[in-house]
Amino acid sequence: MKKTLVLLALSLLLLCSVYGAGAQETNQKGAEKQVVTLRISHNMDFTTIPEAVVDAAARVNARYEQEGKPITIAFEKDYQTIDWTEYQNNIVFAHKINDAPDIFAMSDPAGLIKAGLLLDLTDMVKANSSKFVENVFAAATENGRVYAFPPDLPVRVIYYNRNVLKTIGWSDAEIKALPKRIQSGEFSFEDFLSLCKEVVDKGGAKYGLTHRPGAGSDFLDILNVLGGQYYDEKGSLVFDQQGLTRFFKMTYDNANVTKITPPNLNQMGWTTINTMVGTGESFAYYGPIYSCSYVASAAKLTNEQFAAQEEFVLFPASKYSSKPFVVAAPQYIGISAKTKYPEICLDLFTELANGSSDLLARHAAKINSLSSVIAANSDPQMAANPIIKDVAYLADYAITVPSIYGISTYRSELFKQIVALELGQTTPEKAVADMKVQIQLNVKDVVFK
Repeated sequence: MKKTLVLLALSLLLLCSVYGAGAQETNQKGAEKQVVTLRISHNMDFTTIPEAVVDAAARVNARYEQEGKPITIAFEKDYQTIDWTEYQNNIVFAHKINDAPDIFAMSDPAGLIKAGLLLDLTDMVKANSSKFVENVFAAATENGRVYAFPPDLPVRVIYYNRNVLKTIGWSDAEIKALPKRIQSGEFSFEDFLSLCKEVVDKGGAKYGLTHRPGAGSDFLDILNVLGGQYYDEKGSLVFDQQGLTRFFKMTYDNANVTKITPPNLNQMGWTTINTMVGTGESFAYYGPIYSCSYVASAAKLTNEQFAAQEEFVLFPASKYSSKPFVVAAPQYIGISAKTKYPEICLDLFTELANGSSDLLARHAAKINSLSSVIAANSDPQMAANPIIKDVAYLADYAITVPSIYGISTYRSELFKQIVALELGQTTPEKAVADMKVQIQLNVKDVVFK
């Protein structure tokens, strides 16, 4: 009987130890460790973002071990490739049924902030403010509070082909000096448009300046160059009649007067435009640096070959604007306001801003982007990328635009007028008037000036 009881007790003890192994471990000091499993969700291609979080957790775990903190972080991953609106709607629904991921990607921080779904990161950001590029939290800030983390700093710039300048007689010294002349403000946007015309007139390229063939934020950057305003300090949409008139006149003139832009550009499609830029048929283009991989591919060039011929520069100052700039459009990740582990999630974001900035550099180098964390921009991984190795200085000139109610409608109506202007079917003045009517009808609380 005694032997039977002893064997039964040992069996129960063994069973309990096996059953509990999945939830607890033991650290070096003998304390039982809790395994905290975080759910991390991501959408679209750049899985180097969530993987940076996961790899940062390994370093936090090592620190916890050293500190004797009885916690090990693990992950349940949910990586998707679906429409962003559908993805974000899924995040909202998951919160409603108390099944939200702890950390997740987002396309519209403002919508999730207003719904109260994001954890407040303000204290963490303030404690690490010197680590970040200035103003990178603009689109994730509401009433002075920060609610999302930017793991990268994709910037929109002007591209131009150095070989084309050589073709029209520029010396190597002149070509090398141009980016710094733009940076200093000596070489203006008006000078750049004149250069685009000179290139065409001298046969250096068929076209001087091209752009995306669909609605997008790229056009807003040129509007800014020309002193046009489309939002105010409160994030309200602004309809700036004078600025839009200047932008529309430039657009019309480029296609119909100086003819540096093809009038039917918006019917060409991405592949054609990318090929034109990559082969030098178009001297210059404005858009995000990360899209250069598509340009290189369309022209059958490697990134190294494309980088050897192309320069990426600031938007120059004009007689209507005070200084050169680039525009940053960071992706954002956030922590659920309903997470059971806010402190651990905040520890992960803090780690990325400090000792694990190399993981953000890995992501940025992968997608041809700069980083929102300053240290990452000088990381060897960035220096090894031929596209971005010489443009880290652009981060110092980056403007991050806040979330703006009605901006999607504004971009759509703006593009309709761009198409008509380039085809010569309307005038700058009529384009402004027609766009104003549509904005008045479709967007509330617009500031008209």
